[in-house]
Amino acid sequence: MSNHPFVPLRHREVRLLWGAAVVSDVGTWVQLIVVGSLVAAGTGSAIQTGLVALATFMPQGIASPVGGLLADRYDRRKVFAIALMAQALVTTVLAVVLGMGVRTPAVLTLLILLGSAAGATGAPSYAAMQPDLVPADELMAMVSLGVYSWNSGRIIGPLLGSVLVLSVGPAWTIGFNAFSFVVMAAAVSLVRRPFRPHDGAEGAGGSVRERLVDGWRTLRATPGCWHGVVLLVLFNLTVVPFMGLIPIYVRAEYGGGTGLTGAVASAQGVGAILGGVLITVLAARHRRSFLVGRLVWALSLALGVYALAPNKAWLIAGGALLGAASASMFISSSAIIQRDAPPASRGRVVSIMQAAMGVSYGIGLLFIGSIADATNLHLAFGVGSVLLLVGFGALTLRSRNWRVAIDGAEVLPADRVPHDVLSVACGD
Repeated sequence: MSNHPFVPLRHREVRLLWGAAVVSDVGTWVQLIVVGSLVAAGTGSAIQTGLVALATFMPQGIASPVGGLLADRYDRRKVFAIALMAQALVTTVLAVVLGMGVRTPAVLTLLILLGSAAGATGAPSYAAMQPDLVPADELMAMVSLGVYSWNSGRIIGPLLGSVLVLSVGPAWTIGFNAFSFVVMAAAVSLVRRPFRPHDGAEGAGGSVRERLVDGWRTLRATPGCWHGVVLLVLFNLTVVPFMGLIPIYVRAEYGGGTGLTGAVASAQGVGAILGGVLITVLAARHRRSFLVGRLVWALSLALGVYALAPNKAWLIAGGALLGAASASMFISSSAIIQRDAPPASRGRVVSIMQAAMGVSYGIGLLFIGSIADATNLHLAFGVGSVLLLVGFGALTLRSRNWRVAIDGAEVLPADRVPHDVLSVACGD
């Protein structure tokens, strides 16, 4: 395995797509922070603010499986480009609505939901393209590049969003995000070669239901993929909700506004990039199960620091620590899934991963947000920190083969796949 974190950039296609992804991710974070801050200022509710972030990620639960079907039947490059243009169209409508003075949370959330659904439809195609863009030993570094672009957006987006809102207003600020999707679509169109699923691949035919079931069975029969999904679900239920609650946490507990919100989000982004570089280097030296076990403890500690931050400086530091640990966990788990997913059904397997992440994030966001509205956000994040350790402890106690699966297990024969979902998740 190559331990250089930027080695995939030696490929022209990767450079092209990654550069455009940085622009697109900056636009996404501009929108998330600006609209989240508008809703937080107008409602003062953790639930209402969380729904804005939820609308950004929750569509994965429905749209990603559809995208997975498309990714395993059609040219993945074209599917991704069409989805990007659909996102650009919906985001343009959002900009126009804001320009008309509409600030109703339900309207803004609905438009974000529609745009995110378009994005979630194209995401499995992009993820399924990645193993074909680089050699196998560069795959983890390739996954890390996605984290770098997303978190570059997290660093630049909130700061740029704050400047743009003050300079040109929220409507034109969201218009920048619409333009960023066009930039990404243009980059995809410049990748000339097709990315078609393997001809004659098992599961390529049949009804929609049959193909979805085939993808699910493939995921269940592949221990590395299944354990990777279980880890991501646990992570999204307990830790990731803090991201969507940054605007209300800053406002309610520290008396801050868009500026402090941007500072915390940017610190998280810096930490995520550093964490991504570090985990890519460490993965060449340590077994994946060794790293995952320590990442769980690091995540719990970082979330505890964030929850108990006594002042703004500690809050920003906690955000940076959370960013580093969160990015490392996402990269590790995602790379396990992409490593072990069979090429013919990779789109569907990845789409199930993304759907599971979206649904679990939504549940976690509502759960943590409800605790926060009933008590306070300090306690809510503390609960998440404890539940992460409890959940991982339950997994390791129940599972006999989790280390083998995470480090690289063979696919089980179909007749040996257990019927009980929990027993499969635990490798029995």
